[in-house]
Amino acid sequence: MAKSLGSLRFLLWIGVVLMLLWFLIFCFGTANLLAKLTVSEPPSYFMRLYSVFPLSWAILLLLALKDAEKNLAIVNVAIITGLLTAVSILVFGSVLKTLSTFSWISIVILVVYSLLLYFFKPGVKKA
Repeated sequence: MAKSLGSLRFLLWIGVVLMLLWFLIFCFGTANLLAKLTVSEPPSYFMRLYSVFPLSWAILLLLALKDAEKNLAIVNVAIITGLLTAVSILVFGSVLKTLSTFSWISIVILVVYSLLLYFFKPGVKKA
């Protein structure tokens, strides 16, 4: 698989869009929308506060787009964070028996996106 910067940039743009979408859902979603997604917690201050997490990642991924080759640390942390978030959703949902279709879709998207970032990131150049 070719590790081109164009592919990585495309994946980073996808990440920006996904994170902004999650931000909009959690920050501005109505109680009815969140209920349809079967998000277990009712809309509250903490749910709205959580929405800052995907927004901050959207901003970080935009910063990584400036020079994806030099900002590999952001990409590496995005991979780790995506996988850990997927695991935490899975564990939390399993323990409290609150896994919904939205949760499973989020888990799959996070794992697939993190793996794609991992496989398409360029290798470190040795001096």
